[in-house]
Amino acid sequence: MIHNSHTRRDVVDLIETFDLDVKHDGVDKTILFNNVSECLLKMNDLHGSVDDLQHIRDYLKNINQNKIKISDRDKFIDIAKSIIFYVKNGCLLSYTDYLSEDFLKKDVREICKHCTLPTCLRAVNMLNQSHKFDEFFIPILTGKTKVLLRRKREARLKKMNNLRWRSREDNNGEPFIVRFD
Repeated sequence: MIHNSHTRRDVVDLIETFDLDVKHDGVDKTILFNNVSECLLKMNDLHGSVDDLQHIRDYLKNINQNKIKISDRDKFIDIAKSIIFYVKNGCLLSYTDYLSEDFLKKDVREICKHCTLPTCLRAVNMLNQSHKFDEFFIPILTGKTKVLLRRKREARLKKMNNLRWRSREDNNGEPFIVRFD
């Protein structure tokens, strides 16, 4: 069921991200792929979502779209860095290599397809937050990246309600955690 273009590391990351009940230590690629396939076929939903489970099944059946050549990846990162530079300098074309906003939009649409790269995602988000263009650029993310970003956001929100204060006299420099529930 899993296409051979996926690496063992991709599948192990998938197991760890979604907490699948599959042992992956000391198991070779073919056995691991078979175990994950069986596990996914037995599942009815993934953390309450049937759509996420179906998306993962489809993702693993097809060729790995996330494999990018190193030269292409470097090209996309360079484009993203120039867009970040554009936004940080007040959205002025005179500071960049772009001759018009049409070329900039063309590059943004191109890197929207590769937002699994953090620099590309950051560039697209910064451009959207600048409100320079009426058009909203939608970053295209894989299911795995969406789940990781959602978990990071949830962990950050949990920490936002805590106040940390260190005191040498009271607790030998250990932090106290005060929760506002």
